[in-house]
Amino acid sequence: ALLPLFRPIPIFPRPKILCISTMATKPAAPPALGPKDLYLVLYNALCCLGWAYVLALGIPSLLSSVASSDASLVEALKTAGAELYRAPPATAGWADESSPSLAFVLTVVQSAALLEILHAAAGLVRSPVFVTTMQVGSRIVALHMLNTSPKAQAQWGAALMIISWALVEVPRYLFYVAAIVTGDATKGTPFPLFWLRYSLFAVLYPSGISGELSVFINSSKCDTFLGLLGPGKESLMYWYAMMFPIIYAPGALPMIMNMAGNRKRAFKKRFAKPPPPPRGLVWPVTETKANGEEVRSSTPIAKEILAAAIGAVNPELAEKVR
Repeated sequence: ALLPLFRPIPIFPRPKILCISTMATKPAAPPALGPKDLYLVLYNALCCLGWAYVLALGIPSLLSSVASSDASLVEALKTAGAELYRAPPATAGWADESSPSLAFVLTVVQSAALLEILHAAAGLVRSPVFVTTMQVGSRIVALHMLNTSPKAQAQWGAALMIISWALVEVPRYLFYVAAIVTGDATKGTPFPLFWLRYSLFAVLYPSGISGELSVFINSSKCDTFLGLLGPGKESLMYWYAMMFPIIYAPGALPMIMNMAGNRKRAFKKRFAKPPPPPRGLVWPVTETKANGEEVRSSTPIAKEILAAAIGAVNPELAEKVR
């Protein structure tokens, strides 16, 4: 047999063989919470407790007032709603008279929402600054009119606004807490909480807006509110109050439709089918996100190839590449 004239000389050492697994990995544990996350958890938890207090005092007060009335159900509800804002703890059957009133807690917890504008501006959350400012600002205006207008307080629309706000905010803030703790707002939160977050708006947004409109309109008819700036400024306060119903008329429906779009996207993402497992030659898994999503990168392989090439000339330099 003829021997080959040239013997192949290995130039590069054989690179290390990297194992490539196509099996699905278990979802990673929730990420550790940093100072920012701990602050947001504390903020959302306290706001949730505040709104839960409003519900815990408001709903029993309404039921107690309706049960003790001899009028028709509709008239009893109107009367109970007109008394809700000033409801003391005793109205709900609480023995502790030192507990704060509904009006006080409502003012504190809704005013705390001003921090959400700062959160958005500072980048602590991904909410748009302009949208957050408009949403929080409209509520602050409604709250201010409610606090300064006895006529707005003594009508059923005030109760409709307060209860609608509270029923929306309790699951919303609780949802945010769960989203931060689990690291995944779409699939990590419990489904009942997820459903409430993206479904209650269909009823409570229209009822809340109706209650806010009643507060604006009744404030415009209240002598106490109109006289806040002093004699001769009543017309200015009147148009200040009536400006918001004019703004709400074209803005309410787009806001509700925007939330409906968010609901559709969130449900689609939550119930999306998982991608099929990779087949054939694929890059190895180099990272697993908090929601279990696998990240495949070519960087480790590229480093090994480069290190193998350099190692034929300078093994020490090759180790630095790895």
